[in-house]
Amino acid sequence: MNDRYFTMRAHFFEREENGECTFKLKELEERWFCSVKNVKRILKQFEELGRLTYIPGAGRGNLSRVRFTNTFQKEVEEFMKECMDHDQLDQAAQLLRLPIPKSWIANVSSEIREMFGYQTGAESKDILHAFISRDITTLDPLKVSISFESHLIEYLGDTLVKYDPVNDQILPHIAHHFSTEDGKKWTFHLRKGIYFHHHEQLTSKDIAYTVERMKNSAESSHQWLAEDIQSVECPSPSKVIFSLKKENPFFLRYIASPNFCILPANQPFDESEWIGTGPFLLKERSDNKMVFEAFDRYFLERPLLDELHFYKVSQDAAHIVDFTLQHPPTQEVMSKHEIETGFRFLMCNLRRKTVIRHPSMRKALYHLMDIKQMAMDLKLEPFIEASSFVNSRSTPQVKDPQTIQSLLKEAGYCGEPITLYHMYYQKAFGVADWFKRKGEEYGINFELYPFTFNDFYLREIDEKADLIFMGEVSSLDPHLSFLAAFYNDTLLFRRMFPSSSLKWIDRKLEIFKQKEADQREEIMMEIEEHIRENNLLIFQHHPIKTRTFHPMIKDVTFHSFGHFDFSKLWIPR
Repeated sequence: MNDRYFTMRAHFFEREENGECTFKLKELEERWFCSVKNVKRILKQFEELGRLTYIPGAGRGNLSRVRFTNTFQKEVEEFMKECMDHDQLDQAAQLLRLPIPKSWIANVSSEIREMFGYQTGAESKDILHAFISRDITTLDPLKVSISFESHLIEYLGDTLVKYDPVNDQILPHIAHHFSTEDGKKWTFHLRKGIYFHHHEQLTSKDIAYTVERMKNSAESSHQWLAEDIQSVECPSPSKVIFSLKKENPFFLRYIASPNFCILPANQPFDESEWIGTGPFLLKERSDNKMVFEAFDRYFLERPLLDELHFYKVSQDAAHIVDFTLQHPPTQEVMSKHEIETGFRFLMCNLRRKTVIRHPSMRKALYHLMDIKQMAMDLKLEPFIEASSFVNSRSTPQVKDPQTIQSLLKEAGYCGEPITLYHMYYQKAFGVADWFKRKGEEYGINFELYPFTFNDFYLREIDEKADLIFMGEVSSLDPHLSFLAAFYNDTLLFRRMFPSSSLKWIDRKLEIFKQKEADQREEIMMEIEEHIRENNLLIFQHHPIKTRTFHPMIKDVTFHSFGHFDFSKLWIPR
C-alpha cells in the first residue's frame, strides 16, 4: 500500500495547497493500474489509517478532494527512517524512484548511504548496493551497445581469449592455448572443468553455437565480429577449430570482445535468466532491481564480494546517495579521478534532407559550440576539450563566433526549426538549453527533444532528429572500439554519416586492420581529420570523472568503459 500512497503524494505534491488537493479519480486509476471502484476503496483504506480525508466529488464529472494529515516531507522522512530501522532496502528504493524534492533526500542522505552502500548481510555475505537512474536496456550480447550494459555482460560471461591493455596482447582465457599456421585456420584448446551458471560443463559445441548465433541473428548489431568466420569444427569437447574466409589480423581481438561471450548450446538465450560462465550470475532482475551473485564454481578467481544489488531510483537520489558519493558528507572518504575513455559530441544527421547537409551550416554549428564558454556558464566539472576520439590526440579548437552569421547566410538558413535531441538526464538538459540559447543569439531556432536509451535502440529518432547530443566510450581495447564505432550499425556513426564518408572510412579501416599499432594510430588520425574537415560531428570534450567512495571499500580500480571493476572490490570485516 505504501507504494500507491507515495505515488499519489508525489503526483499531487506540486498542486497541494495547505495539505489539500483536488483531482479526478481517473488520475489515480492510471497511476495505480486499477479500476475507479478500486481507487475509491483504496482511498477509504488510507482514510481509515488516518493518512488523509477523502471527499468525493458531488455529482458526475465533479472533482474529488483529498486532505492529507501530515506534510509530504514529514511522511517521506518518517518512512525512510522506518525503512532504515527495519533494513527495508526495496521499500526505500521504491520511494527514491519518485520525483520527490532533492533537498529532502539530502536531509537523510548519510543515513541512506549507510543503509545502502555496503553491508554485511545474512550468513556473513558481503553485499554492495548501487543506484542506477534509468532503465537497464538489453543485456543480449548481440544487441548491447550502451557502455554500462556492455560492462555488466563482462561479469556474466567469458570469452575464448582476453585482451591485455597493459601489454596490448591477447591472452588465453576459456581457451588455455591457441595457434594458427596460416592466419586463416585457428585451433583453440579449451580448459576443462568450466561450468555455466546452470552447472552444465562448457564444451566446444557451446563455442560453435555462440558463433552461429552471432553470424545468423537478424537482430545482431555485432555480426561484423563473425563475418570472416567461414566454419567452426568441434573435433572433441575440448578442441575447436575456426576457418576464416580470409586472414584477419584482428580476429583474436574480435573474439575477445565481450559481445562474443560464450553461451550454452542447450539453453535458449533469455535476458531474465542470463546463463554464462562469468564470475557473477544473474540472481534477480526486475524493472527496478537487479542482483548479481558471485558464482562459486567460477573457473578463475572468485569475486570477493558475494552480491551486487542495483536499485533503480530517481536521478536526484542516484546523484546524492550512490556509493560513489558525489557530495561526500565528511572528509573520511576516498577519491579517484579518471579521464573518461571517450568523448562527448554533437552528431549531425546527414541522412535527412535538411539545412544540416549544407557544409556552411555545420561550420556555423562548430563555431557556436564554444565548449570553454559553455563550461564557464554552466559551471561544469573539469574536462579536456576534444578534437579526437581520445584525449591524447585532442587539441583545443579555434572558435570564431563572428563568422556564424555569414555562414548561416551561405547555408540559406532562414530560421526554420532544427530538431535537437539530447539524453533524458539533468546535465544533458542543461547543455541542450545552453546551446538553444546560444543559437537564439544568431537567429537559429533549435527545438529540443529529450530521449532515453530505449528510444536510441528503437531508432525512431533517425527520422526526426537533425542533431543529437551523444557520447562514445571506449572499451579496454581502444583500436577494437574504434572499429566498433563505425562497424556497429546501432551507433550513430553508421546511422547518420553520409554513405560517401562511410565508404571512404571503410576502405581506411580495411588498411587499418593490416597495420601495426603505430600505423593504426596514423589511420585513426586521418579518419578523425576527415570528420573534422566535414563537421560530420562536432567534438565537445573528454569528461574527467571524480568518484568518491567510502574508505572501507578496498581495491577500487577502473575497468572497461570507465566503470568500476566490481570483481576486485572487497570490504574488510
